[in-house]
Amino acid sequence: MRMTYLAPPFLVAAYGVVRLVDGLDGSHGPGPAWIIGHVLFLIALLGFAYVAVDLCRRLRTIPALLATIGTLIGLVAFVHTVVVDLLVSFGAADRAEMNLRYADHPTPLEPAAPLYPVGFTILILLFAIAHRRAYWSPALVLVGYVAIVVNLDLLPLAGLLILGASIPAAREDDEEARPTKGRNGRQHAGI
Repeated sequence: MRMTYLAPPFLVAAYGVVRLVDGLDGSHGPGPAWIIGHVLFLIALLGFAYVAVDLCRRLRTIPALLATIGTLIGLVAFVHTVVVDLLVSFGAADRAEMNLRYADHPTPLEPAAPLYPVGFTILILLFAIAHRRAYWSPALVLVGYVAIVVNLDLLPLAGLLILGASIPAAREDDEEARPTKGRNGRQHAGI
């Protein structure tokens, strides 16, 4: 089992829980919960970048390459936004001050952010088709991302849905990981 596939959606769920705790006072940020949550989310995004590149390597197709490029461009936009969220929170007395600070940190990459969930969903779909299993997996990913768009308070649920969808791709039992026997009868890793 590739645990690196399961860590990013788990971290999204954890970020969602921290975000809910942060909002208990009626406002999100600034403070320790804001920082902890955004650091968790940042690590998750970097993990999704790794997963996307690894899925592309495993699939070895032009559609997978294009989906990976889209995913990575979207992830760069998300990472930029998370870094801005962290920057505006440092030293801010309250949410109102954070809101004023956002004007000093434009986010021109924001329109590219949807490429991440679209590209990643396509990668999971391509994996399901290529390996003829877990056809429900892309649907779970899509529902997870739609949940986030509907309401950010659904982040814990979304993370768990994406975690469930990632399990089939996290398995090591695809062809590249199966040992094969050579002419001399010894086992070696297939490519």
